[in-house]
Amino acid sequence: MVCIGGAITEIVYALGMDRHVVAVDSSSLYPPAALAAKQSVGYMRRLSPEGVLALRPSLILASEDSGPPEAVEILTASRTPVLFVDNTPTPEAVAGRVRRLAEVFGVPEEGERLCRRIEAEFLDLGAWTRAHPSGKRVGFLLSMQNDRPVVAGHGTAADAIIGLAGGVNVGSAMEGYKPVSDEALTAMAPDVVLVMDHAGPGVTDDVLDHPGLRQTVAGRRRALIRMDGAYLLAFGPRTAAAALDLAQRLAAV
Repeated sequence: MVCIGGAITEIVYALGMDRHVVAVDSSSLYPPAALAAKQSVGYMRRLSPEGVLALRPSLILASEDSGPPEAVEILTASRTPVLFVDNTPTPEAVAGRVRRLAEVFGVPEEGERLCRRIEAEFLDLGAWTRAHPSGKRVGFLLSMQNDRPVVAGHGTAADAIIGLAGGVNVGSAMEGYKPVSDEALTAMAPDVVLVMDHAGPGVTDDVLDHPGLRQTVAGRRRALIRMDGAYLLAFGPRTAAAALDLAQRLAAV
């Protein structure tokens, strides 16, 4: 099979089904053995359908946000079965993905064991955030677009993970990821800036000197949190751990 989407690959490996995998996409950074041992079909949103089908898979597991649309259309029109997996960024959806893939592989018991572990970790996360209320205002910066920060709004994985960690997403009045002006970013008043590692060009540490951040609490206190992108936003089996990691870092800034 071919796995397209970091969360899918993580779940497949966690279920012990990696022996069936012939290729993964470049967002499948965890476990590291996935990209090291399997062929790569490129980035999940820039797929080459010919390259995927040339591997002659018996099944393609793809995140619902795979693309581009014309590539997905070619894959679905082929004779190879394509199973699209929901990518909703919620704890319930994480368990749902595990159960669905466990059912596909015929290992429901293993799926339930993994779900119990994941659900217990989310309970631990909830207990920690209740005991250590943060309420920190978090600005998630996805990238810089023509020197304008692209900020996470409502409905994004970044918005969801900030909420799970007990923070407040400063961009929640927007929908999706959007570039914002200096004035708009200053008005959002983040206490801390959250950025990703290992996810494209990224955002450098000197972003805190950006005119839109310089006069905010985050800029004055040099409050920047940097986390691995796949760990932070994949919404796979490690999500509760990532949210707890973020919560603890928020409490420390």
